[in-house]
Formats: sequence, structure tokens, C-alpha cells
Amino acid sequence: MRALASTGLVDVRPRVGATVSRPTVSEIVELFEVVAELEAFATRLACQRGRDAPVDAIVEMHTLCRQQAETRSADAYYEANTLFHRSIWIASENTVLLKQIELLNRRLSPYRRTITFNPGRTQSSEIEHETIVNALVRKDAAAAGAAMRDHVMILSEDVLHLARNLKL
Repeated sequence: MRALASTGLVDVRPRVGATVSRPTVSEIVELFEVVAELEAFATRLACQRGRDAPVDAIVEMHTLCRQQAETRSADAYYEANTLFHRSIWIASENTVLLKQIELLNRRLSPYRRTITFNPGRTQSSEIEHETIVNALVRKDAAAAGAAMRDHVMILSEDVLHLARNLKL
């Protein structure tokens, strides 16, 4: 329980017990804002470090995403998308950054998964990924980082849209 509480997934209260955390919409948006900046930073680092093997792995994961998008399986696409993002975090060669992104993504994964199922999201995500990959291949750190930040921030906009539709 302590491990779950340390990640923010569980709230532990004395004499009450443990309950699943229920973040507010604004807290979820704030989490996406932080993750967007961390992923943008990881993307810039991956670009600046410029090693061919990690960039090749990112391109390979992008290809996998495209293949999974064609299957129309949101679950398969979600897994491929996670691998794509993770390949960029790894290419940053910053383990502290990688661990922080993973920690925050554990809290955001239910929302990311839900958004993946939105109509048209997979297709627009693939266009965004293409922009990120092209900038990485060109070693344009500023463009790659900005593209990643924009890509992740679109998810926070989707959360706001979902919350409005559900009247949360």
C-alpha cells in the first residue's frame, strides 16, 4: 500500500484505510502539463545525444505504431504507442528522467488509454508521431521537443473535452 500511495494511485488515511485516488480534472491536466515538459525534455536529449541505434529504435517503434493503427485495435495501438514513447525516454540516456516519466505515467495511464479509444485519435496521433520522428532524424532538438510537448498536451485537451461531455 505504501508503494501505491507513493505513486499517488492510492490515498491512505489513518483510521479510514486505503482508497483509490480520484484526482480532479484540473489535477489530471496538471499531470499532463508536467509529463508534456518531461517528455519534451527527453526528446530534446535523445536528439542531442544523437546516437544512431536509439534513433533507429524510435523509427522502428513508430513503424510498429503505424502497423497497429491499421489493425484498428485500440489495445494493440496503445501498447505500441507506449513502446514508441518509451523508446524516446530511453534514448534520452537519463535514467532519473525516465523514472520520473514512468512514475507520472502510471497515474495517467487510465486517461491515456481512454483517450486512445476516441474516434480519430489514433490517426491524428500518427501524424504527430511522424512530426516527432522527422525532427529526431534531422537532429532538430527544438522542433522535436516542441512536437512532443504539443503531442502530449493534446491529450490534456482531450481530457478537458471528455470532462465537459461527462459534466465532471
